[in-house]
Amino acid sequence: MKQVITGVIKTGRTLISFPKWWVYIMLAIIFFFGLVGRFYDLDDPPLDFHGTRQLHSMLMARDIYRASLTGEPAGSGDGQIEPPIMERLTALGYRLFGSEDLRIPRVLAISFWTFGAVGLFLLLKEVVGEQGAVFGLAYYMVLPYALYASRSFQPESLMTAAIIWAWWGMLKWHRHKTWKWAIIAGLLAGFAIYVKSPAVFFIATAWLGLILGSMGLSKALKNRQVWLLAFLSILPFAVYHIYGVFIAGFLSNQFGLRFYPELIKDPFHYLIWKDMIDRTLVLELFLIALLGILAIKKKPARVLFIFVWLGYLLYGTVFSYHIISHDYYQVPFVPAVAVGLAGAGAALINALKGKRAFTYLVITGVLFFWMSINFWDARMHLKHNVYKTEPPFWQMLGKKLEGLSVMSMTADYGMRLTYWGEKGSTHWMSTYDFDVREMAGQEIDREALFLETIEGKDVFVITEFAQLDNQPNVKQMLYENFPILEQTDQYIIFDLRE
Repeated sequence: MKQVITGVIKTGRTLISFPKWWVYIMLAIIFFFGLVGRFYDLDDPPLDFHGTRQLHSMLMARDIYRASLTGEPAGSGDGQIEPPIMERLTALGYRLFGSEDLRIPRVLAISFWTFGAVGLFLLLKEVVGEQGAVFGLAYYMVLPYALYASRSFQPESLMTAAIIWAWWGMLKWHRHKTWKWAIIAGLLAGFAIYVKSPAVFFIATAWLGLILGSMGLSKALKNRQVWLLAFLSILPFAVYHIYGVFIAGFLSNQFGLRFYPELIKDPFHYLIWKDMIDRTLVLELFLIALLGILAIKKKPARVLFIFVWLGYLLYGTVFSYHIISHDYYQVPFVPAVAVGLAGAGAALINALKGKRAFTYLVITGVLFFWMSINFWDARMHLKHNVYKTEPPFWQMLGKKLEGLSVMSMTADYGMRLTYWGEKGSTHWMSTYDFDVREMAGQEIDREALFLETIEGKDVFVITEFAQLDNQPNVKQMLYENFPILEQTDQYIIFDLRE
């Protein structure tokens, strides 16, 4: 008598289930779309996703790289918040290849995200099974927003991968309850928070959900492994911040312009947040994922991820301004949505057991169609957003300004001029910068600040014409008091010396 197992299909109108090889075929398709999409147009300058943030890391990596060639210190750490892991690895790549090749940080970011995909599949396999895992992994690898974000030279890819592996470690510890797994899980959680501190919202809540869902608070407080987990989870973050705040001092101002409690009381704030979710994570899939979390059968995992979703709510409340203004604050929540979609996918598969082959062909076709259109949309977006003309322009402008003390109103806070033109400048704040400071309660006399800032400067360089139009007082002072040294359709240089 033949056994009916996964992978065996009966003909006619009898029962059918997903064969084992279906999972492997789907995994191959997922990684094909995900990796080909990410490696497309690899050598385009990294300005396609939050250029300002990427330029910050580019400048830091170049500083570390050049310091390693001369043996001099790599700088004061100004502007540093999280540990420069990506920047140091990139500088090491520059040393190995002998040049500042900006494909290196992009490949690093893609590699970290892909390593996170491996961890996500192992995690989902344990939580909902292999077939359900396909749904979550497809979202994680082929969601267009995640594709753009995971190419970016910033710590989000590494942080997201670290969060995933920390969740995996938590469930491993819960299953085995050994000291070995307590140490592994604690270190994985601690590393995720060390990479970038906002990960704490998805790590601490996950620990709380897992422990409360499996052993309860009173029993957990008496468990020595739980105390070890807490200690290891917080230790790297604590050491880094104690050093950065009290010893080196580069973290002393990191909490400025971050918290805006008044937004929490504004109903309009939540509508903007909803729009941000829709633009990045896709609102409909976000809501399906929320229901999918409730469909996870294993209670410890279900409670863990319910608490992770509560952590996201707390995260968005604490960073109330950034959650609606900086879309990359959504990046670390991508795997949590993927888990929910995997739960929903597993529930769908279980509900359809016993259906005919056509049903499963429809599911496969829908997944393939969703991935293919998202892949194509992402590819066309990258194809039409080209930045190869940027480096030559800023190199030209940097040479033109050589030997001059420069004030600027240029792209990305003057960092394009600094990076490619190798010309530092004092950047004049945008209307956005003024609005943020006024929202935080600061009062600024813009005219007095302008006169103070131009003191000792030779020229004022403007490439952001729309920004100049948005500040009519500054525009009037410049045109009425200072001659134009040079003007093209790309830039204006005012002479501040006369």
